[in-house]
Amino acid sequence: MESPLSPSHVVIAYDATKDRGVHELKLTIDAVRMRGDILRGGDTLVVHGVLHRVLHPLGYQLKVCPDSFAGASKRHIEEEITKKLDAYVNMLLQSAEVCEDEGVSIEVKISAGTPTRQVVVQEAVACNATWVVLDRHLRKELRFYLKQIPCKVALIQDNLSVVIEKPHTTAETDALEQKLFYSISKPVPVLNSPTNESYKQSVISSGSFSSFFNALESSDMPASLLPSSSYRSHEHKNSLDFGSSAKPEKSAPSASNRTIQRHLKNVSRYKASEAPILCSGCGARTELYIKDSMRFNFSEIQLATDDFSKDNLLGEGGYGHVYKGKLQDGQQIAAKENLNILVYEYICNKSLHWHLFDKTESMLEWHQRLAIAIGTAKGLRFLHEECRGGPIIHRDMRPCNILLTHDFVPMLGDFGLARWKTGDDPEQTRVLGTLGYLAPEYAENGIVSVRTDVYAFGVVLLQLISGRKVVDEKREEGKQSIRQWAKPLIERLALHELIDPRIGDTYDTYELYLMAKTAYLCVQRSPEMRPSMGEVFGL
Repeated sequence: MESPLSPSHVVIAYDATKDRGVHELKLTIDAVRMRGDILRGGDTLVVHGVLHRVLHPLGYQLKVCPDSFAGASKRHIEEEITKKLDAYVNMLLQSAEVCEDEGVSIEVKISAGTPTRQVVVQEAVACNATWVVLDRHLRKELRFYLKQIPCKVALIQDNLSVVIEKPHTTAETDALEQKLFYSISKPVPVLNSPTNESYKQSVISSGSFSSFFNALESSDMPASLLPSSSYRSHEHKNSLDFGSSAKPEKSAPSASNRTIQRHLKNVSRYKASEAPILCSGCGARTELYIKDSMRFNFSEIQLATDDFSKDNLLGEGGYGHVYKGKLQDGQQIAAKENLNILVYEYICNKSLHWHLFDKTESMLEWHQRLAIAIGTAKGLRFLHEECRGGPIIHRDMRPCNILLTHDFVPMLGDFGLARWKTGDDPEQTRVLGTLGYLAPEYAENGIVSVRTDVYAFGVVLLQLISGRKVVDEKREEGKQSIRQWAKPLIERLALHELIDPRIGDTYDTYELYLMAKTAYLCVQRSPEMRPSMGEVFGL
């Protein structure tokens, strides 16, 4: 390993087969920078994406095994690598400017090969990395990485923060069979730098690319600015690189010019700062979060929803129709229409119910389900234990009312049935809510307390684990509700029968055990036997 004081390589390893939101890479690099203990001036930040599957022109996935009958051809692999490389470079242009001010350069490298974990490890060794930061989608192999990567290791969380997993180097690792992988690398240019004027001009004159870049349409950077030339390649013992070209050289700018340009860049960056980002996937910002409660004229909401157009209809609940809209300042909203119109912040990635039961082309992965469970628990704990003036009881906790961002950060919605309690004693009230999520004491006697929400939360946990609806009349008598079906399975620890079969064996056994245990305690018939939401985090 290199001396800690010398410039080094820091690798951020991504599963490049998965699509990335235009803001995700930037926010991750910001998180790495802000830690202060990973990157230093003079370092090279290598954003390494690994493709283990590529998209066939007819729409199906092919393995990156050119020698296999079912694999993609070498030519097709090279084309897909080049597309992905240009996409990543384009998304990192703004980050390159920020990092340049701190003396850090960014390079993108895309490799195609399997298994992904071996590609990641070989790249870390080949570039003599001092840190490897692992993509959240690589966490299921975390134990392997911690054992086989010789340098320090960090992990990207679902909220795009970065946590240290291994703060030390490893002297000895297991010997792995060395494999050949297809790789292309390219430095990310700093377009506002005079040394890159020729590069910038060539980029601007580039043509637009294929539909592969449709995911970037929400970006401030148009697809026609995706760079397609002037890349360099690095030769490693275990990679096959395609082509190379020299970077155009120009005389260095004077110190005074460099200072002025850096000052102007910083000024423009501060002016561009806006409301906090709500979702890194689509770039939605949380305008309403930083404002006090607001009142709108009917005409404002009428204009925002295009006169309550059917095209903007999101759904219909007990309170009324819900419409999507956009205010004049660009803030997206969801508006409920009745005698009074309630205006909510629009959450961009539908509900947990949609992802569990209506979305057929892909399913929620285990780590996403776990993150949704933890985030939902934190939201309920806030309502029950941290609100000023007493706890708030939601009374309608179910997947339809758990809204998600593209980062799968959950947010509790629909407080139409919520009650603000001024004491700890249970209250008797009219029974409202959704069958299957109602606690027994509430459904039978109308008695409501914070433990009512705890029961519903337990049912939601069972749905996250199993992917099953709350009531299924096709099941045998006595097991039609998810609680009736799941409780005996948990009691005899038959968790393999409880897990959603679509997940396969990609779940963590201990995490599944903890979630099943929490769900079991939350759905106890007696409210006194259920934990509080604060106690849930200690289970």
